[in-house]
Amino acid sequence: MAQLFYGSIQREGVRVQYYRTGGEKPPIIMLHGLSDNAFCWNRIPVLFEVEYDMVLVDARGHGLSGLDARGAGLDVQAGDITALIEQLNLVRPVLIGHSMGAALAALVAARLPKVVRGVVLIDPPWRDEAELGSNGKERLPETVREIFHQNKATDLDSLVAKGRVENPGWDESEFMQWAKAKRQFNPDALNTIVIRDFPWHEIAPRLACPGLLITGEPGKGAIITPALAEKINKLWKKGRVVNIAGAGHSIHRDQFPLVVRTINDFLRSLGRWTAKGR
Repeated sequence: MAQLFYGSIQREGVRVQYYRTGGEKPPIIMLHGLSDNAFCWNRIPVLFEVEYDMVLVDARGHGLSGLDARGAGLDVQAGDITALIEQLNLVRPVLIGHSMGAALAALVAARLPKVVRGVVLIDPPWRDEAELGSNGKERLPETVREIFHQNKATDLDSLVAKGRVENPGWDESEFMQWAKAKRQFNPDALNTIVIRDFPWHEIAPRLACPGLLITGEPGKGAIITPALAEKINKLWKKGRVVNIAGAGHSIHRDQFPLVVRTINDFLRSLGRWTAKGR
């Protein structure tokens, strides 16, 4: 990047860290997945910062952002992003999110239909009703939660090696920041992150802006199934589904060139942006 500004906002006493390329350009807010951080977007901001003001955010309990008793649920995170938009005076931003960040992007877009210009959802952790538990509010199993604790306790070099073994198709530039994010992550955030507090069948009909739902292959670890993607597409009037073959859950890492091309085409389809107030 030509330059990257480090900053933070304080929301009710909690620090929310962000990084911004700046300039009088259309803003894009990047929202990462669970246990990642803002820098895990790696090369994507580098490619887009020439034409866009890239704003990368550390979610609560991730990166350099704080965490308090209110936790890091999507409702709290959505308030953080709303405050960020207002305090940085981001005019008609596009939201791009992966996994947890995709669910967050959808929630913010649904709540701010006159503010958000467009949204890109990369494999949000939405599931069909048949796959939910008895109340649809289940948190991560203890076996999965333990992985996050183990990652945090593992030294950086070992985490990088683990990343290479588990994700042989990723570019080498991905592993170090991925590993750093695992070490920074506060596992206490898991106590309040319940994606299904805001299920897809409630959020999708409220999305008034144009958008993309980018899906991968469930057989490789992607979450959104073709059947569910079709249901979401029917409810999201201005949404479009793009399936990326050969990708698992981290679609932007598994098939980087295709994802960049897909996002770029979508951004150009939004037409002219002006810096006038809302």
